Amino acid sequence: MTAAELDMVSVRHSPDARAIVARWRGLTGGPSVRDRDRRTLVACSGGADSAALLLALAGAGPAVVVGHIVHDLRDRASTLAECHGVRDLAVRLGLDFVEAEVAVRAESGNAEGNARRARYAQLERLAFEAGCPFVATGHQANDQLETMLMAMFRGAGVRGMGGIPPRRNLGGRGIRLVRPMLAIDRTRAEALCTLAGVVWATDATNADLSRLRAAIRHGPAAEVLGLRPGAAGRISATASNLRAAAAVLEASHAGIVDRASRSADSLGWPRDELRHLPGTILAGALREAFRRLLDGRHTDRLGARALREAARAIRDREGNVREFHWRGACLWVGPEMVTLRKESDGA
Repeated sequence: MTAAELDMVSVRHSPDARAIVARWRGLTGGPSVRDRDRRTLVACSGGADSAALLLALAGAGPAVVVGHIVHDLRDRASTLAECHGVRDLAVRLGLDFVEAEVAVRAESGNAEGNARRARYAQLERLAFEAGCPFVATGHQANDQLETMLMAMFRGAGVRGMGGIPPRRNLGGRGIRLVRPMLAIDRTRAEALCTLAGVVWATDATNADLSRLRAAIRHGPAAEVLGLRPGAAGRISATASNLRAAAAVLEASHAGIVDRASRSADSLGWPRDELRHLPGTILAGALREAFRRLLDGRHTDRLGARALREAARAIRDREGNVREFHWRGACLWVGPEMVTLRKESDGA
């Protein structure tokens, strides 16, 4: 990424930049918080999305620190060139710059997932050391569209279809991750960079169609945007509605679990109380009960199929006893009672 004379006057007058700043302020405490008290580490890779975010927030001055993570998934020369480009942009904007490196190439498992976890861990550390309670990333509406399509492919529920959340906790140091650009699509992010006079870096791995996200980006997502230019922003609004719906469902799940009789190692309900619930509500309540009983352990291994089978058994009219063994717990469905008990998970 290179930058000639930056046209920050045009950026500050841009409606998109103003919208990004307004969203950033909304996600970091709202109007009651002064900008200097919402100090934010902006994660900038050098691509158009994160560069646009940085340009928009640069007007906040001392409230912004620029962070960059160097990784080893591509050749050293290109990754260092990106780092130098981001550092140069930070200098031109008069902002502090911090960096870190992650090495994940030799790790087993999914390389992209490993890199993402390592990157967020380093961003959290850099933010903590720089006195930033917030980290901002440049995820935008096209990313949201791609994420929702990926969720559809795996048969996600309402929460999964809510896509990328605009805010979440990042690690255990009290740092919050915020994403102020989810209503701005990639074309508008690139336009903001062009307006400023910034040439952004392009990651060659984004064209690797062996990666699911890249295949979706250049296939189904591109077709959707070809049919309806600007649809990414509207679909991102749909994701927001789905997250709100998911919050309502989760409150319902929590209420069902709250009504359970309980001991140190079990939760129980009269079966008639659960039998008339819709299957999706019941499955969600069982997941929440499992999460609470096991203090969050193994929840990611409790699949939708297992939950559907258990919910179907609870709702049918059979009177025989059935047991469903999940890692760390057993669900016992009897004629009158449904009980979830802890059991040894072999761990």
